[in-house]
Amino acid sequence: MRAIRVLCFVAAMCVSSLAFGQEPAKQTPKMGSKEWTELEKTLWDVDQQWLCSAGATPYHKDYKECVEFRSQFWADQFFEISIKGEVQTKVEMIARQRAAHPSKGVGPHPDDFKLMAVYGNVALATDHTFLQAESTGGKVAGTQTRVLRMFVKEDGKWRPAGAALVPIVQ
Repeated sequence: MRAIRVLCFVAAMCVSSLAFGQEPAKQTPKMGSKEWTELEKTLWDVDQQWLCSAGATPYHKDYKECVEFRSQFWADQFFEISIKGEVQTKVEMIARQRAAHPSKGVGPHPDDFKLMAVYGNVALATDHTFLQAESTGGKVAGTQTRVLRMFVKEDGKWRPAGAALVPIVQ
């Protein structure tokens, strides 16, 4: 229940913090319409580009190349709330990712993407992401998460604006 409240709070923060960067709003697509389905596909594609370090994405890049891509692709106001509740800005995340040296195959593996809401040039979606990581013993492990993905449309293009990760506890 707490995770749902945190997710709702993050969604409200996202909408209010991204409002300043919006272009004049067009008609918001209706859920289930052709426009909604097309936007959902577009945002899923943006999500795949964003998570380029995962081996299974069509936009796979080597880890360091992916980090540099993200530094250009993410909106300037990008932020993420980790599964531990830590809030990081774009600058902090890029610096941390540049310093990391993950093993091959380690990274996010998303699926089950769903567009949930559109507010002008801000869109909120969810997905299920398996965060594959290497444990201290060198073994690959992971965490199942539900992720709120935030997108903003700038200069006619959708870009990642933030994420909030909630671990799925069995």
